[in-house]
Amino acid sequence: MPADPDLDTNECRTAIEQRDAACLADCLMAHSYVLIHLREEDPSDELGALTAELEGTPYLVAFTGQAQAAEFVELRADLFGDDEVGGFIVDGETLLDYVADGHGLLLNADLKSMCRVDAELISDVLDELNLD
Repeated sequence: MPADPDLDTNECRTAIEQRDAACLADCLMAHSYVLIHLREEDPSDELGALTAELEGTPYLVAFTGQAQAAEFVELRADLFGDDEVGGFIVDGETLLDYVADGHGLLLNADLKSMCRVDAELISDVLDELNLD
């Protein structure tokens, strides 16, 4: 399952601006995403995904394609140093499963196509989809 670089981030952006949970749910569920995983020293570590904090709020970081994830890793080499950076592809429902309670979602962080979904709207999307 390849990630979908053709995700219409403008459609997502409009749904976010209008706080339209139903439209955003449709947008997110119809695609797949790349999550970045930093390898931990502990081999028993569960597969976790990169998170970030903006203005005091935590966010799951996801990308709409492998090219976007690679561009982010290049732009933010200072974050990763010599650590091995891996990625894995998830569908829309799995993406939402990775968003922890109280977290928002950053799509294509630090790129021109970045979309930021706050935790409240993510909660509304989960309610819309009957996901907890």
